[in-house]
Amino acid sequence: MDNIELFEYSLKNTEHIFDDANKKEKIIITKDAHKTNKPIKNNERLIGLITSYQTMRGKLSKKQEDDLVGEIDSILFNNSHMNYTAFAQYLMVWDMPYSSLSCEREEDRMPLLRELINKYINDRHQMYLSHGYSNIVLQVLADNYSHKRAGKTGVSKIAALVESAGFKRINNDNDFDKDTFYLLPDRGDNKYFRDICSKHNVKFRWSKSKQGKMPDFYIQKASNAWIIEHKHKKGSGGGQYSQIVELVDFLKYTDKNISYVAFLDGIMFNELINASCDNKMSKAKRDIYRYLRQNKNNYFVNTAGFIRLLKTIK
Repeated sequence: MDNIELFEYSLKNTEHIFDDANKKEKIIITKDAHKTNKPIKNNERLIGLITSYQTMRGKLSKKQEDDLVGEIDSILFNNSHMNYTAFAQYLMVWDMPYSSLSCEREEDRMPLLRELINKYINDRHQMYLSHGYSNIVLQVLADNYSHKRAGKTGVSKIAALVESAGFKRINNDNDFDKDTFYLLPDRGDNKYFRDICSKHNVKFRWSKSKQGKMPDFYIQKASNAWIIEHKHKKGSGGGQYSQIVELVDFLKYTDKNISYVAFLDGIMFNELINASCDNKMSKAKRDIYRYLRQNKNNYFVNTAGFIRLLKTIK
């Protein structure tokens, strides 16, 4: 199967909307409301301390108030998952991300936190008490931030496919002499990748055009190798399309005994199937065909096409 046939095979075997490999679930709270865990306890303690501050506001000594604010600070910034609390999310109302506040020195953060607690009490706390605080918010916000965990998921998916085809990742210098292996140049294996490029006179000009960016994957089998750039895209849009263009451009490059593989994962790939003549994806599709004809060792694939490609590597 040549590279054009493999691209068309990919077009016939579309990306699935519900791909288990792309599920980015992170469970924060217990599945049973009668059970508890540390995030739940910390969230409930935080709410209780804010309520205490509200009740005692104006009646506390300077030391008592400092101690109470200090305890709130400790819960917020010394425990995992507190960025998912209602209070932490309120910080965004003031254009002050939780991550920015957590990076402040404690002595600089405390006056800010004191003022934010007062504003939160005035704007939100009584409202939330009236409706009823719920630990569900921790899970809802963890789900909302799932898209930020996409990078690791994409690499894990490809690694699983590559390993199922019999390739093992290099773990130390002794593995470097093996003729069948894979690397993650953009995930810590850049030294090995640079050594290979130097040893085999691989120019990898794409990297120079991208300010030294490393590819996502490198697979070697005997004297042949495949350099893989992967993107997971779930929808259209200007920013998304620019990354598709970058992936298509990957096909322009060549090196002796090297195949450049552009792997587009996610339902945005399906837009290539019926791309109309007047949209951006149609131009991308035409460019894919053009570069594949010019460089017969290069490939543009989706998940099904990548699995098929791995089966051809003997």
